[in-house]
Amino acid sequence: MVLKIVTGVLAVAAAMQAAHAKPAIVFAAASTRLVVEEIAAAWTASCGERLGMVFASSGALARQIEQGAPANVFISANGAWIDYLVSKNEADPATRRALFGNRLALVAPRDSKAGEPDGDAVLARLGLRGRLAIADPRHAPAGIYAKQALTSIGIWKSVAPRTARTRDVRSALALVERGEALLGIVYRTDASASGAARILTVFDASLHDPIVYHAARISRENRSGLMDFLSSPPAKEIYRRHGFIVD
Repeated sequence: MVLKIVTGVLAVAAAMQAAHAKPAIVFAAASTRLVVEEIAAAWTASCGERLGMVFASSGALARQIEQGAPANVFISANGAWIDYLVSKNEADPATRRALFGNRLALVAPRDSKAGEPDGDAVLARLGLRGRLAIADPRHAPAGIYAKQALTSIGIWKSVAPRTARTRDVRSALALVERGEALLGIVYRTDASASGAARILTVFDASLHDPIVYHAARISRENRSGLMDFLSSPPAKEIYRRHGFIVD
């Protein structure tokens, strides 16, 4: 009997140890790749735990989580996809928090001679053959913000047929960097980190919804330490260093 009890205790202990050894996994918007990779290194240095990372458009990640993907924390480039997961009982609303903000930029290839354009200049620049690279506004927040900005300045209907829509904002930037699109609309942080694209202008923040990245713990997971770390002073310093806007 004693042997059975000891064996049972050891089995439970082994299971708990295995569960703890399994790294936490963050599903994060593609535009946060560089900053989340640094956060992961800081997290590991602070507690010794590895951190798994998956990057894609916020909408694509939210759908994967809904379908049971093994995420512990979700970082979205807008609040809408957090709202969606909360409505599906997939994200814990009590853990939700805003992490940082961003701006939207119009970019061109590094060797482009284009100056700072207004709406008419954007249309003229694209002409009959040029393409404007944006993340797909059906699911990617960067694309949603881009559509809002172009709608606000009155050229979305004219530009929409000339858009090259990509799975996420990093892919849109890549089209510009390779010269496969004459212009692109991406986040300022991504554009600033690029060595092959340059910023023509930063859109006025009043032209689109506020760009605020939100995070929440996935309901079926029980780790809370990582969420606390994401809002800690060391994490905020990392966000600032990468050009994100932190209150």
